[in-house]
Amino acid sequence: MTNHTETVLLVDDDAAFRLAVGRALERRGFAVLYAENGEQALHDESLGEWEAAVIDLRMPGMDGLELLTQLRERYADAPVIVLTGHGTISTAIEAIKRGAFHYLTKPCEISELEIYLRKALEERRIHREHERLRNAVQLAESSHGIIGKSPDIQRLLGLIDKVKDADSPVLVTGESGTGKELVARALHFQGIRKEYPFIAVNCATLKPELLENELFGHVAGAFTGATNRKEGLLAIADQGTLFVDEIADMNPNVQASLLRVIETGEFRPLGSTREQTTRVRLIAAVNRDLAAQVQAGLFRGDLFYRMNVIVIPTPPLREHADDIPLLVEGFLARSTARQKSVSFSPEALRALQAYRWPGNVRELFNICERAVLLRNGDLITAEEIAALLHRGSVDEAGFAPDLIGGESSSATPSPPLRTLEEVERLHIRDTLVQVDGNVSKAAEVLAIDRRTLQRKMARYGLRGEGS
Repeated sequence: MTNHTETVLLVDDDAAFRLAVGRALERRGFAVLYAENGEQALHDESLGEWEAAVIDLRMPGMDGLELLTQLRERYADAPVIVLTGHGTISTAIEAIKRGAFHYLTKPCEISELEIYLRKALEERRIHREHERLRNAVQLAESSHGIIGKSPDIQRLLGLIDKVKDADSPVLVTGESGTGKELVARALHFQGIRKEYPFIAVNCATLKPELLENELFGHVAGAFTGATNRKEGLLAIADQGTLFVDEIADMNPNVQASLLRVIETGEFRPLGSTREQTTRVRLIAAVNRDLAAQVQAGLFRGDLFYRMNVIVIPTPPLREHADDIPLLVEGFLARSTARQKSVSFSPEALRALQAYRWPGNVRELFNICERAVLLRNGDLITAEEIAALLHRGSVDEAGFAPDLIGGESSSATPSPPLRTLEEVERLHIRDTLVQVDGNVSKAAEVLAIDRRTLQRKMARYGLRGEGS
């Protein structure tokens, strides 16, 4: 689907024929540029840009074959349709061999010429789209998913390249959704450890005892139900990389054991009396101020200082919004949309760039996915993007109306969508209100231990009695 008038260059020395065909094409929605010979077509800068050419083979001076050859050299993907008289079919076949899209005999039917022009232009558009998406995939694969050409992203990639082979632990910092795991993967797969395992674990999703078991493993009989030996992730990732996400949520006891691994390379599986060694490289990620967590007594200072050797900050998307078109291309290239020639209009991309993106790249991809699924056509418009970003109630077209600065036309608008962190913060806040700020009682209601609740309260800036 095109969103502009396609321009055709018409080259013919017969002025009457040239004008008649040109006017007929204009009535069918094309913009037409006129040239009376090959020299004018090649050298007259006033003609401007065009997307397809229709040329006569029999012209004085430079003939159509020579013009075709030069046009193909200058504009490799621009389709050229040649017009020929009945007596020059062999010449027309030679033109096809030289790269012409098709040939028609004069006098030609305008309806037939229109069909071949539209077919040629559509094939050119699809080819360009495939090339664009292929380049986006290659760009993403070359940096393991980190996409962008902005100074911020180039500095990030440069820092990754500098430290990818170091043995020191790495701390990746940044807001949620900025691609911290992608940084960890790039460090691993671009470095000398790429032939060894890359293992990821998220501290926020496991209870302390489960996290300890996952990291260090256990021997048979270590605890009730431990009938078999379990190898821990530190052993599995030996010589490779262990990525510890949300390390600020790690239990202090587990922090102490992990510090010993960093300093000595040794650890002891649960229930074992024997030490094991590992040459794993540790990469940790955090989306909050870990130094402040140390000051608040919520994170071990010795582990923080040991992890703080190499720090790689990931920039929020609002600080490199110029990369959004590339990120969108990367999304389209990897999604099912690549089979459907879906694209975003320039205005839609500008609307995406103007947004603040509190959820960063993760939120951007979420909006892109919704836009592709709910689109009205293959070209996603700025209006569709604006409706999705405003997140109001859904109208009959499947998109949210603009609720900013006014009321919704819907009597019962849908509640605003929230991130998981926003939902958790509100739930903890409401629970604290219901128990009059009693942290111990709130922890009991929420079915988490008091220290975990204190960490989450510090993270979200919440306070309670006795916290």
